[in-house]
This record gives sequence, structure tokens and C-alpha cells, in this order.
Amino acid sequence: MVDALEMQEDGTTLSVDINRENLLSDRVFCVVDDTNKNVYIWLGKEANVRKRFVGAQVAGRIRGELSTGFRVRSLDQGEEPADFFNSLTGD
Repeated sequence: MVDALEMQEDGTTLSVDINRENLLSDRVFCVVDDTNKNVYIWLGKEANVRKRFVGAQVAGRIRGELSTGFRVRSLDQGEEPADFFNSLTGD
């Protein structure tokens, strides 16, 4: 498991431990993959527009805090690349 931020309805975030099991369709997460220098915005199929917007803002802020060498990647539920799941397990 890795640490991630979960977007909330009120525009705030919660720090959470994330794994495949809590990637539920109404949620949006920002996950930092230090190995591949990615900041993922994971978008559940049923996540509302507010959470999606907050996710984009938070991902941009995280990227700015880390380094311009990091890339923000938006991932829709069901279309995740293998490297995303590898980052969740630390592989």
C-alpha cells in the first residue's frame, strides 16, 4: 500500500492508505509514484465533477511541490496502466 490523498465533497483532501480494494467508483485519488515520476489522478466512473476538479488542482499543487520532472497523469477507472497498479503495491 502507498499513501494517497482522497478528494472530498467539500474540496478538502484526506490522507489515506490506498490499494486496489478501495478504488471505488465514486472516489477520486491523487497518488504519487516516485519511481516513475508520476502524480496520478485516479477518477472513479461515478465520481462527481467537484471531486474531479479538486483532484486536478491537488495534483498540480503536488507536482509543483515535488519537481517539474514529475508528470500529472489522469486515469479513468478501468483504463489504468500496469505501472499504476505496480505503484500501489511498491513493485
